[in-house]
Amino acid sequence: MAVVNSSVVLPVEYGREIIRGLIGRSKALELGRRLPDMRGKVYKLNVNSNLPVAGWVKNSQGLSPNSEGAEINRKPVSTYAFQGVDIVAEELAVIVPISENTLADVEDFGIELAAELQEQVIGAFQEAIDSAVFFGVGSPWTGFGGIVAGATSAGATVSWNGQGGTSFYDAINDAMTLVEKSGYLPNAIIGGPQLNSAFRSSITTLGINVADQGEIGRLARHVDLTGGFNESSAFAIVGDFRYLVYSFREEMSMKLLTESTIYDPTTGSVLYALAQQDMVALRFTMRLGFALPNPVNRVSGTLSSDGKYIVKGAAAYPFALITKTGASA
Repeated sequence: MAVVNSSVVLPVEYGREIIRGLIGRSKALELGRRLPDMRGKVYKLNVNSNLPVAGWVKNSQGLSPNSEGAEINRKPVSTYAFQGVDIVAEELAVIVPISENTLADVEDFGIELAAELQEQVIGAFQEAIDSAVFFGVGSPWTGFGGIVAGATSAGATVSWNGQGGTSFYDAINDAMTLVEKSGYLPNAIIGGPQLNSAFRSSITTLGINVADQGEIGRLARHVDLTGGFNESSAFAIVGDFRYLVYSFREEMSMKLLTESTIYDPTTGSVLYALAQQDMVALRFTMRLGFALPNPVNRVSGTLSSDGKYIVKGAAAYPFALITKTGASA
């Protein structure tokens, strides 16, 4: 039988305050658009798959203006269709076992360990969410492998040499252009901890006044500190985050387990028998789903061969990546 993991056993003597590491807030949840909460496992979205096309009525039959029946014109007929996109609620969870002696000792110092753990678990959930949404790490959602994978498949990638100067501003402009060509309006740029450094290096090199950086400077800038942003895969993501949507089936809940047996999720072997080992466990769960609908629009769409409706270009995507190929800024 396994013993209590030493990582959850606190020292014999310690101060009342627990010094926390910085917990970043999920940028996927902050920047994405929250839809009404789910009533079941699946939230069904109707997304434009083709759009109606209008035409002038006059002489639509191709008749000569002076011919008989020239004024009997038929209005053009077009189609309008949807495709289904599902947001599927998947579960995010963790169980944290703790010895009862540890709980008693901590409470004597005036620390509510359950509340402390909940704060740290929130940070862990946020890292898992951002890793999955941006980079597809452990993504449970079929058909949505992360923004980076989608932008890569669409060819929406801009390379930056990592040296600062005009190249970083050029890279942002090129990324914004790719988003705009797809018929979307970029409203934010997100990156890891080095994003601000790249902006500062460019400002210094170009001599740009901090208060006057133009449209690129006014672009909402977000630094992901959850630990879920992999700068080696994408130094920054530029996009129209209105088209990243999510819905909750259940927000985070906590349950105290007192007499359960805890199994290793991979091997199935017993890790803890809580009652026998004088332990309890706190179980945290959350259920939510993400999707990126990417509907057809009139900028990136093209007329079909029969001229009746608009179809989406293969490279249309509401996000673009900036990858760093050189040294750090």
